[in-house]
Amino acid sequence: MHLLIVTPLYPPATGGAATYFSMLVPELLQRAEIDRVTVVTERVAGEPKEQRDGKLQVLRLLPTRVAVPRASWLGHASSYVATQWWFGARFPHLVHRLGVDVIHFHTRYRGSAVYGALRRSRVPVIANLQDKLMDPRRVARVSHWLLCCAEGVHRFLLAAGCPAERSVLVPLPFASPPVPSDHEVQLARHRYDLERTPYFLFLGDITKRKGVYELLDGYRQWRCEVEDPPALVFAGNNWEGERFRAAIRQTPGGLYLGRVPHDEALALMRGAEVIVLPSRSEALPYVILEALALGKSILCPPGIPEFDAHLSTSVLPEITSAAIAAALRTARARVEAPSYPMARHAPHHIAAKLLELYTRAVDGGVDDRWQA
Repeated sequence: MHLLIVTPLYPPATGGAATYFSMLVPELLQRAEIDRVTVVTERVAGEPKEQRDGKLQVLRLLPTRVAVPRASWLGHASSYVATQWWFGARFPHLVHRLGVDVIHFHTRYRGSAVYGALRRSRVPVIANLQDKLMDPRRVARVSHWLLCCAEGVHRFLLAAGCPAERSVLVPLPFASPPVPSDHEVQLARHRYDLERTPYFLFLGDITKRKGVYELLDGYRQWRCEVEDPPALVFAGNNWEGERFRAAIRQTPGGLYLGRVPHDEALALMRGAEVIVLPSRSEALPYVILEALALGKSILCPPGIPEFDAHLSTSVLPEITSAAIAAALRTARARVEAPSYPMARHAPHHIAAKLLELYTRAVDGGVDDRWQA
């Protein structure tokens, strides 16, 4: 079986999609049923356009759109147009030339040209839904299977009227990261001038939907109530531009580090008092799973069934500045780290479930009723 993975992010790029496939691909390559895995992803500065390693081929052909924030509206719009053109003009031909059997497609890519290219590929498509930011009905019209990586996404899809018989819930793969040593934590804190400063940490893309402005406002409210409050540190790509930088400047104790390499991010995470993610868009955020694996105190988003079931005392009731301020009061005093069933995310189990799905898709072929 020749598997084609289409993803905006793949290592060394960082982000949820890159983490997902970095854990999944090595497991799939070990399966005898997989003859070849091709990853088509965005171009990354300094990385080769084509890379081969045994059964794995990485093609960095897509216009850079998700991996790097755009400085202007015009740049963002231009990258969208370039991406739509690439899919419309090149994707079906690439699929046929490579002899692909099944496509595992990340739904961060959307638009008429993208969906049309998937339809014209005439290969079974598995749409990978990792958030609730797309119209699942449009995705369903060009996909043979709808792969949901979290319970909340699965519920969202069914509530939109998508076919339950073509929807499957397979959790995110997750392997606990190496725990940074005390020395690594000290080096990271020294590099970012946090040696003498306790801090709360937000780690991820800086966007409005991640609740960054409510977090800043809630932190300002809470900060007025305590002596020697910790700093509030943000690390990640800033998609908000000057608006976010201005908000940081207006927040005593606020600090933005920019994008941080993953190993340093883990060290900063281990050194933090609380990991805070007041996001509206998450399905099941990797940063919270990593924080849990490191035994950290957390504040995580509402509306995620897995967290509601297992981390109820750490879940924000809503994304408002008042709710965040109240949660900060209790999170810092929490002694015991929350517990979560990590075994359900074991990468080898997830790879086995996905291989079953790929096989069903290939054996089922292309049904024109799904391409209407």
